[in-house]
Amino acid sequence: MVVTMPASVLFRNAAWRSGVAGTIWRGEVGLAGGSRFEWRMAPLRSLLSLGFAADWKAVGPNTDLGGRMLARPGGRMVLDHVSGRADGALLAARQPNLPFTCDLTMQVEMERIVVGGGSGRVVEGKAMSDPGSCRAKTGGGAASAVPALILTADHIGDKTTLRIAPATQRRRVLVDAVLEEDGTLDLGVTPEGAAALPFLGIPGGSRIKGAM
Repeated sequence: MVVTMPASVLFRNAAWRSGVAGTIWRGEVGLAGGSRFEWRMAPLRSLLSLGFAADWKAVGPNTDLGGRMLARPGGRMVLDHVSGRADGALLAARQPNLPFTCDLTMQVEMERIVVGGGSGRVVEGKAMSDPGSCRAKTGGGAASAVPALILTADHIGDKTTLRIAPATQRRRVLVDAVLEEDGTLDLGVTPEGAAALPFLGIPGGSRIKGAM
């Protein structure tokens, strides 16, 4: 059944999806912006983890990203050993609710990302972007030049600390956030961050609490 069941069972129609092909065992889904997401089921890992495990990759313009995934009942998703290059359009396709869009590429090295399905959210690793530009989706303002940035995510105890800084000045924090395992997110932008990243629309020195 797994070999023949269509991949559309996993990926319902959505604004970010441009098409789907193949089966649950091996298939692909098109992403808005021209990239595509491909996977091949890992049956042994699936049996041992009591979930749907697969090796995956995303390919497209300025994108060559891959890793392992595990989907568990209740909407829990675990991504391991995520590495490669990704275009900013890939982020916009998967997170359409972001208040900004970016024209840049990123080098990603994430050891582990856990989202959804109750508590236990984790982010560990780093991502570095090339210089590019970003603009707010509302307001009609011009795009802002963005220097090369680095995002670091460290999980210690029951919290993940995330920081964004210039790649050449890693102690000069522009954005910092604390992610609790229950999904609570406390995000802050420094005055330098508000000046360097105006498309965020967050005043310098302020903090915002939400959920991830």
